[in-house]
Amino acid sequence: MNISKNWLSEYIDLKVDTDELVNKIKLHSTNVEGVEKLGENIKGVIVGKVLEITNHPNADKIIICKVDAGDKVLQILTADRTVKVNDLVPVAIDGAVLAGNFKIKSRKMRGIMSEGMMCSLEELGLEEKSEYVYRIPEDIKPGTDFIEYLKLKDDIIDIEIFPNRPDLLSYLGVAREFVAIEAAENLGYPEIIKVEKGKGFPVYIEYEGCKRYSALVIEDVEVKPSPSWLVKKLATAGIRSINNIVDITNYVLLETGHPVHAFDMDLIGDKIVVRKAEKGEKVVLLDEKEYEMNGTETLITDGEKILALGGIMGGQDSGINEKTKRVLLEVAYFDPVNIRKSARYHKISSDSSYRFERGVDPNDTEFVMGRLAYLIEKLANGKVSSVMTDVYPEYIKPKNIFVRNRYISERLGIIIEDNKIEEILNRLGFENKKVENGFEVTIPTQRPDIVEEIDLVEEIGRIYGYHNIPSVLPMNNLVGEISDYIKFREKVSEVMRLNGYNEAFTFAFMDNSRMWLKKGEVFLSNPISSELETMRPLLVYGILESASYNFRNQSRNIKLFEIGKSFLKDNSSETKVKEIEKLAFVGVGEENPYDYTDKRNINFYTFKGVLDNLLNYFGIEAELKRDEIEGLSYAQSAKIFINNEEVGFIGKVDNDVAKEIYDINQPVYIAELDIEKMYKFKNDKKKKMLSMDFPSMRRDYSMLIDDKITFLDIKNVILKAGKKLVEEIKIFDVYKGKNIEEGKTSITITVTYRAKDRTLTDDEINRVSEKTIDMLRNELGIEVRK
Repeated sequence: MNISKNWLSEYIDLKVDTDELVNKIKLHSTNVEGVEKLGENIKGVIVGKVLEITNHPNADKIIICKVDAGDKVLQILTADRTVKVNDLVPVAIDGAVLAGNFKIKSRKMRGIMSEGMMCSLEELGLEEKSEYVYRIPEDIKPGTDFIEYLKLKDDIIDIEIFPNRPDLLSYLGVAREFVAIEAAENLGYPEIIKVEKGKGFPVYIEYEGCKRYSALVIEDVEVKPSPSWLVKKLATAGIRSINNIVDITNYVLLETGHPVHAFDMDLIGDKIVVRKAEKGEKVVLLDEKEYEMNGTETLITDGEKILALGGIMGGQDSGINEKTKRVLLEVAYFDPVNIRKSARYHKISSDSSYRFERGVDPNDTEFVMGRLAYLIEKLANGKVSSVMTDVYPEYIKPKNIFVRNRYISERLGIIIEDNKIEEILNRLGFENKKVENGFEVTIPTQRPDIVEEIDLVEEIGRIYGYHNIPSVLPMNNLVGEISDYIKFREKVSEVMRLNGYNEAFTFAFMDNSRMWLKKGEVFLSNPISSELETMRPLLVYGILESASYNFRNQSRNIKLFEIGKSFLKDNSSETKVKEIEKLAFVGVGEENPYDYTDKRNINFYTFKGVLDNLLNYFGIEAELKRDEIEGLSYAQSAKIFINNEEVGFIGKVDNDVAKEIYDINQPVYIAELDIEKMYKFKNDKKKKMLSMDFPSMRRDYSMLIDDKITFLDIKNVILKAGKKLVEEIKIFDVYKGKNIEEGKTSITITVTYRAKDRTLTDDEINRVSEKTIDMLRNELGIEVRK
């Protein structure tokens, strides 16, 4: 929330400068996101009065204005054709500096000299984008320094609001906090009109979603532009001025933290009925969108038509407009849980819902209504024409909590004297009474976050200052240890890095339309973007997006891996979601781009080698079985099995998929494994350790095979024939083309034999080789060339 230091100073006397104030906020209250020096370098802006307007002879969209600048008349050109004679406008004269360090010089525009520039709020740094020149509604003498008049120079402190501190969502709440942390003193409250309560405008509450509803009628209002001071204050909070009545409601919301609403009485019936929505009801709100109710919302009605979605947003057909003369003011208190659920369901986040769902003060209604009435009387000439109706079925009492001295000491690790505790409670505005062994404390209803004794201890601790409490390690004999699975997970990451792959971390939510291998099954009810509404069913999607980003930004040699969770629908679990931790990696481009002598590109076999290295490190024996996997090349893809259990896949992405989805026009190789299953099957004792005590012998087998026969089929036959003597099986050569009939492939396989206890003889290997050739013929129909 943005806090204007100038505005805040209307309620308190600050005792420290901005830098020390920020430090105190960080130490005692909340985080500070940043400090903006509003209007720091802006100068040379005065009040000008438009005396005369003529058309530009050479430009249809530009007008020429004679402007009274106090001591002289300036000729100023502008493209805002809504400017009228007698308008008072901010004028940046020659030599002025505006927001963004934009400097003003007299210059010709289409042959006509312009001696300055009329300013919008954008040029003054108060709006991101303005359409028109700002009109000053007050009667100010031309030539007045507008920067000084507006008190534009200001420090805007952006504080982070934690969910448990709704009291900081208002200037008065922040003022109370600054007094509590001794950054300020002399807290004062703004002027109000004391409104009497009685039987005023009829109000009926028929649903527990509304706990309190107050209404007050104000007549003879004059809807007009807000004064400059109000426009500036709202702008520092990021709120654009609309008209004085709407601006007053927004101002009071920021000042008190209590959302309010104003209805045009000529557009509503003769009563207010707060009721539960009926499923299927529809209403158009102020954002001009139509919403269909789910049957749990709180609705504000006049007994016939819906006026507002209670606590969230007003209706389009009952709002304030330029013809409004009579206003019905609403100050209510709604159930936070109901507001939160309704706002989430309809995907609405308004200033009102943001505060109501966190909790506002249910007992400040008279003050808030009195403040509204005062400002409308002052700025819109309105008159209170009735007593205030206040329907409050069940009074919400302040909580009483007993906090023990011993409990405070045990939790904070330090003994704080009773007089210091009493001082802190008083500074917080908590009524308290010293009793035996502790304090009886009354918590004001503006602090819904203080519920239990521990909450009071936290308040005492933070105001005392955690930085004032010595840091001492607790006395215990506990020894922490990393679990075996976490060690395994870290080792997987290390092995991948040793293979030349860089670790990536990607979003778990993605665009379902870009999922080509497996569609998402778990959807977010309130995604941050329509393109990020699906939880990923496969981990590989994220690193493919990262590979795409890198490739499009001229980084063409890519080796990435990620360890993370994928999400599948599971109705049997409590959350209805099954989370599986996986390893995914992707390879594109050169095998070793840092070695100019290595001209190899990543191919299926080098990519598979990374998988082999990983599995071998953990003593895992896996089988790769060719299968039809959508989006992957059939000739270069396989599913991965360990102990006949599927654990993942590996393969080359189809060229069309790589190009159309990821804008990559080079071969892309991907793999994904369930590392939870890898952990289950790991066997450190089975790590392959080559014995070099006795020499090895090699045999090459050249054969013509049917394309339906896989390397795994051949490997299993060779292992069966050679048994324990087989040390390694490698593909030496593959040929498919001229002089090879359709559907056949010529392949040469090299087998290395070695015995652990003796030197093999030629006779032994010849017998094994003949047995291998016979078994290939009998079991697979393969003729090995002699």
